[in-house]
Amino acid sequence: MNSLAITDGLLLAVTAYLALQRHLPIALRLACGVFGVAALLGVLRFSGVYPLPSWHQFASMLGAASAFPLLAVAVLWPDSLAARNTRFAWIVLCITAVIGVIVVGVGQKRIYSDALALLSLLAVCIALVRTRQWLGALGGILMLAALVLFALKISAGSLLVPGDLLHIGMAAGLLLMSHMKPTETVMTRKPDIDSLSVVN
Repeated sequence: MNSLAITDGLLLAVTAYLALQRHLPIALRLACGVFGVAALLGVLRFSGVYPLPSWHQFASMLGAASAFPLLAVAVLWPDSLAARNTRFAWIVLCITAVIGVIVVGVGQKRIYSDALALLSLLAVCIALVRTRQWLGALGGILMLAALVLFALKISAGSLLVPGDLLHIGMAAGLLLMSHMKPTETVMTRKPDIDSLSVVN
């Protein structure tokens, strides 16, 4: 069996497991769901069971344009409606998906989805390091490294091709990020009014 089918199967198992964890923010679970759909189509494609390259590419594009931004929302704004409320998380997913389809699918600007994925993960890593969420930060770094290695077409000898490294890095990174502890909003932190002295 193609190694890509095996590593995509690993990513599918991890994302399916995380998507069903009710204690995780809905934005993170929904992002895992999108990654999982892409992984499932990858398993069908690379195993030869039901090859659908165009569908797999489309789902991968949605992952880059929608799932990574949702992941960033879950980390940077953990108390926001988009992170915690199912309907608002779906709204963010749909809006980013439509923009991705227009820019990448119609406009053929693949750099948009690639840049959005990299910037989202970079913001995630910085935010988690700032809040000393070391496991989550390591997960973000693993995913960021996997994306960079994939973009540069770097393989690990003859055993693992760039796509394998991407799948493994994504699976390991998401698992580590699922162990993040709830934190206050990173990007919109406000001073505690009760701790301020008011001068008349």
